[in-house]
Amino acid sequence: MTWLAIAFLVAWNVTTTLLALLVLVRQVVVTLLFHFGCRAEAKRLPDGGDPPRVTVIVPAHNEERVLQGCLDCLTRMDYPADRYEVIVINDRSRDRTGAIADGFAARYPFLRVIHRPDDAVPGKPAALLDAINGSTSEVLVFFDADYLPPPQIVRRLVAPFRDALVGATMGRVVPYNANANMLTKLLDLERRGGYVVDQEVRHRMALLPQFGGTTGAVRRSALDAVGGWNTASLAEDTDLTYRLFIAGMKVAYVAGAECYEESPETWQVRYRQVKRWAIGHNDCLGRYFFATLRASRQPLIARLDAALVLLVYTVPSLVLLNLVIALSLPTQVGETWASLAIMAVSLTLFTGIGNFAPFYQIAAGCVSDGQRRAFAAVPFLFVSSFTSLLACNAGVLQLLKDRLFGSTTQWDKTQRFRGPV
Repeated sequence: MTWLAIAFLVAWNVTTTLLALLVLVRQVVVTLLFHFGCRAEAKRLPDGGDPPRVTVIVPAHNEERVLQGCLDCLTRMDYPADRYEVIVINDRSRDRTGAIADGFAARYPFLRVIHRPDDAVPGKPAALLDAINGSTSEVLVFFDADYLPPPQIVRRLVAPFRDALVGATMGRVVPYNANANMLTKLLDLERRGGYVVDQEVRHRMALLPQFGGTTGAVRRSALDAVGGWNTASLAEDTDLTYRLFIAGMKVAYVAGAECYEESPETWQVRYRQVKRWAIGHNDCLGRYFFATLRASRQPLIARLDAALVLLVYTVPSLVLLNLVIALSLPTQVGETWASLAIMAVSLTLFTGIGNFAPFYQIAAGCVSDGQRRAFAAVPFLFVSSFTSLLACNAGVLQLLKDRLFGSTTQWDKTQRFRGPV
């Protein structure tokens, strides 16, 4: 190996190490802010008069196992009946999804069904666009078909829109099957770290909370102002989050708007889910990283943090690459202190940031929720971290392949596990 090659590898390692350390330091700082930061009084919003007209959108592709539970909840929503509608999108389903949705529509006049034909553009983003175009409501609320929304959640998601700068809101996602097996226990820990701590601190510090298309709401005028719904992205919610931010708008996180989801119960399903997120998120990284840093209508600290968050699905792949380099160096340049240092740094960073809801935030979230028993699963987080690391790497490689050959990765639906009603 030439000195030039060695210099390149060292420079690459140093750059990757610094980047990973930035992400790691961010997680620690966010945890400290959550514990010790001032919890400011909630900003009093101007009176908004009558609540806005709302359309709740539920995309459903082969969801007969879970759809009835979701629609049962939506028919009991505490919201003015004359300002509330539900659109169920039967997206080319091959099971009883359409029949279940039609049954609810026959009983509840505020609920209607869009049946997408077999030749419709596949994928959840395209299905959502059909419903968005079929509604004239001021606010659009999104729930996945496996979600169980409580009666007050729409009111809570809509309330922040009294601030004219809020373009979208996001509630807290809580797994209802956390005790199904070890994987669901680990995912419950990740959710606690991500929502109880990270999202809350981003909201409290006027940074950029993540809008999610599963328990979130969007102001229609804001959506139109940033170019509408992007059907080409596998992470359409992240895509919208950053377009709103770049346009000078805010995303509000509403911790009290809790909604209950079904977590994946097998490692294969979890792997495919994270891979899809990695493809979509890294696509947004390429589109919006520099535009985020240049978003002059946002505070500098918010721009820096938002840009750093865009890297979270890339850093695991860089860490894995560093591990490969570290393992290959000894056979080429000998067992030098440099190769051992690279391996030590890579392993340390992997254990520190391999998990998307890092251990520090998970611990803080469990304490905040009064769920100290959840700590029993913490030693197994390394398994979840490693699975996510591999899925992220596969997602990055798939995105690079798509860019190289001009192909498009199709939407991969998450398998459901709840038994049919």
